[in-house]
Amino acid sequence: AVVLQLDLCSFTKMSQERSAMDMATMVHELFLTFDRGVMQRGLYKMDTVGDAYIVAGWLSCDRDWFLQDDTRSRCSTVLSLAHLMLESMAEYRKRTGKEVNCRIGVSIGVVATGLLGRMQSRFHIIGQTMLDVDTLESSAKMNCVHVSD
Repeated sequence: AVVLQLDLCSFTKMSQERSAMDMATMVHELFLTFDRGVMQRGLYKMDTVGDAYIVAGWLSCDRDWFLQDDTRSRCSTVLSLAHLMLESMAEYRKRTGKEVNCRIGVSIGVVATGLLGRMQSRFHIIGQTMLDVDTLESSAKMNCVHVSD
């Protein structure tokens, strides 16, 4: 899979300075724009965890998946979503005058997927790729995308 993780910078600090409704409205508006981009690109929205937004693009299970044209195409698609996300954030700042920024990580690799738990089961991605994307996102510069090799 190729996985993208976006995190809003200084979300905890913002939530202490703004009303809950203001924060919810901001996150809803931004995530709605991201959702449209995900749907237009045929990607899969994994989850939102607080201010984190996680997306996956499925790749071939063939042994040579990393050499296939479809892999390059899917990676380009995920990067175009990252571009849309950064543009959306800039447009939001310009339109509202509110300082909101993000970091984005993108990683690619082999994962396991499936439903976890019995009560309120959720579809999850598990594997080193998820640890990698988290590290890439957290080490990205503000309003930039940090990608794996």
